[in-house]
Amino acid sequence: MPPVWAGVVRQSMREQMRKRVSLLAAAFFLAMALPAFAEWELGLGWTPNQNANDISSSGTVSSILSFHVGYAWKFLYLSWDSYAMPDWWVSTMTGSSYYVPGFLNLFDIGARAVLRPVLAYVEAGANCLYIYGGQIYGDVGVNARAGVGLKFGWWGLNVSGTQVFSSLTDLSTAVQDAARGDWSTLTDGSMVSLNFVIYFGGEDRRR
Repeated sequence: MPPVWAGVVRQSMREQMRKRVSLLAAAFFLAMALPAFAEWELGLGWTPNQNANDISSSGTVSSILSFHVGYAWKFLYLSWDSYAMPDWWVSTMTGSSYYVPGFLNLFDIGARAVLRPVLAYVEAGANCLYIYGGQIYGDVGVNARAGVGLKFGWWGLNVSGTQVFSSLTDLSTAVQDAARGDWSTLTDGSMVSLNFVIYFGGEDRRR
């Protein structure tokens, strides 16, 4: 790549990164402005072996680990989840442009309900893919998630199902295929995870 074009690409990547950081900072300060009895979450997730779709894979890969940060106030629920994705998954989501590991970052908003000890939540949002080597995949994806579990004071366990699309175009194509009776495209990006969560704050912790 000529030096001039390389400089343009690096500048564009820096601008995209600044925009994403600005959005995250805005969401953080908005959350901090909410009432003090809101609840924070930190967690780890485990997704069982996933079937690989590309021909170069042996068929299965190691389990996927994820990191979770959540914020809940009454029924409002905000979360950020980062999944350590294997190379075959990155290759599939980028149209075989990259065959390296990456981190799939999900930024969601939704609703959470707690009827102790049962907890349930639904949310949807956007995702971006960080690719090993310092690159961010250009397309912004969309995702939806639902989960149910048990909450025991300061800790809990839940099972979640997450549906991921690498772009709005992929989501539109999947919906059109489903309307024609082919649901496979709509469910290809699904992940089922077991999550361990630690809770901080909350009205119940102050009593």
